[in-house]
Amino acid sequence: MNLLGLIVEYNPFHNGHLYHLNESKKITNATHTIAVMSGNFMQRGTPALLDKFTRAEMAVRNGVDLVVELPTLYACQSAEIFAHGGISLLNSLNCVNSICFGSEIGDIDILYLISKILIDEPIDFKIKLKDYLDKGLPFPKARASALFYYITENKLYDTSEEDLLNMLNSPNNILGIEYIKSILKLNSKIKPYTINRINSGYNSLNVNDSICSASAIRNALKNNSLNTINYTMPKDTYDIINRVIESGFNLVYNEDFYQILSSIIIRDKDNLTDYFEVNEGIENKIYNSIFKCHNIETLQNEIKSKRYTMTKISRTLNNIMLGIKGVDILKTKDLTNIPYVRVLAFNEKGCEILKEIKKNSEIEVITKFSKIKYINSNIFNTLINYDIKATNMYNLIYYKDNFDMLKAPLDYITSPKYIK
Repeated sequence: MNLLGLIVEYNPFHNGHLYHLNESKKITNATHTIAVMSGNFMQRGTPALLDKFTRAEMAVRNGVDLVVELPTLYACQSAEIFAHGGISLLNSLNCVNSICFGSEIGDIDILYLISKILIDEPIDFKIKLKDYLDKGLPFPKARASALFYYITENKLYDTSEEDLLNMLNSPNNILGIEYIKSILKLNSKIKPYTINRINSGYNSLNVNDSICSASAIRNALKNNSLNTINYTMPKDTYDIINRVIESGFNLVYNEDFYQILSSIIIRDKDNLTDYFEVNEGIENKIYNSIFKCHNIETLQNEIKSKRYTMTKISRTLNNIMLGIKGVDILKTKDLTNIPYVRVLAFNEKGCEILKEIKKNSEIEVITKFSKIKYINSNIFNTLINYDIKATNMYNLIYYKDNFDMLKAPLDYITSPKYIK
């Protein structure tokens, strides 16, 4: 078995994802694929358009063999924490041969070189970085300049300082570097590959081609009928979204959680700093702003400043809503062995992967939640309880027009989807 690992969100699965999946299989010669997918909340601190089981089904119907859940504590955080969680989970399986990710640069050599320098921190690089910081340069610019100095001084790669800075400011390159850094930190045998992202940028809202960003698709779904963008996604994705809508479920967006979020902020006024990344006075800005705003967008704009980017604000607010505490992130962010893997969907080849995991790893494979009560581990309980809480919070919105169907917390009663 040549097992390819992917770290994904599939929010939703579209033509760009299909291209990435097929190209990744080609360049790695993979016979089987496993995707570690964010659950019901995304890396940018927003809810998923569709629930995790539905998105996992999309992935398997489009060619992924096994989809497992990236624990919530990792899924909703910065590139460094997100990447560490995904790579640590894949590495804990002891049978993944490679990982392939999309990047703006499409060149694994320069991404690997940068990652190695940032991990090893050669003395010449550290001295230059300190010099640039002492001169008052912002950290991203100082780091890029120090990297450029070290790389060119040692004739390691031919690039300009401007190109290097652009590379380090591109979201998928940033994630790619963090994936490689995690592989190096773990001394993992997983081999990294990358392919160029094509067409629209990560945050582009333009729907003008068959391959566009997931942001553009979500925006179009919010404002138009599904039929107007059917050419941007595989037929299975279109059919599943259509099925969900016809079943009376609403696609989920950030603003749907505003009332829940504002209630928690008001309730927890004196304890906001318990939540991860709520520090340096932003707690006061958040509390005071809640009385001036009527939706999530105006709240974020009220809080935004040179110090806090929109993405950081979004993640911070999401941490408050999901109750993600700083002490729990500290417990898990450097964890090298993830204690469980939660199965969301699989096909026949996925069954073969599960057998390989059970043969090679001591990780707990969760297909039925009734088993988890027999596991007594502080780290396990911390991670799994956030997964359960996130699902329950998400379903308050996802099931708001079908609340009679919520008989219990769905993590306990929903089985993985087997796609024949």
